[in-house]
Amino acid sequence: MRYSISTTAIFLLAMLAACLPAQGHAQSRKIKLRRAEIYTNETSHFQFPPTVADFKREPTFTQFDREGRDIGVGYNDLLHGVAATIFVYPIAKQSPNDTLKGHFGTCKAEVLSKHENVKLLSEGKVQVTSAGQKQDGLHAAFTFTDVFAHQRQSVRSELYLFTHGQSFVFLRATYAAEHQATAEPAIKAFIDGLAWP
Repeated sequence: MRYSISTTAIFLLAMLAACLPAQGHAQSRKIKLRRAEIYTNETSHFQFPPTVADFKREPTFTQFDREGRDIGVGYNDLLHGVAATIFVYPIAKQSPNDTLKGHFGTCKAEVLSKHENVKLLSEGKVQVTSAGQKQDGLHAAFTFTDVFAHQRQSVRSELYLFTHGQSFVFLRATYAAEHQATAEPAIKAFIDGLAWP
């Protein structure tokens, strides 16, 4: 069965419409990437290689503003059935979305209000290490019913939020709930494999 970020894009982007700061999302566009290209976002200097752990990058990424400060890059792990998207976007200037904790609350509330049979399973602080560099953030895990991999089923969704300079780094990973035992280590390998600038 093929798992694709496109199967989760609708609910991910609907949830993010409320989470992301208003940066002219009506101007969003898809930008095609060459297969072997390492995409470097000019504003944040984040690099998005074609492969991270078992995850393969989508052939296009979404730029939500004209300047390229607000982007989303999708990855899929077909082996473990996980769809993930990394969003990098400016920290808002107004409360509550001007702090990590405040914006995390906004993102959690949006997930809880938008999905059928949604449950917040856990939340708390998280720390990841990439190339010896530690990043502190917040994490929440949810279950709900949605269409994933072309079928309506119980899914589990992991939300990670970090700050980096003047940007939020938001990672959302989704998979069939029955695959939790194999999906969680795959997501950890993916996050550990990300290169922070």
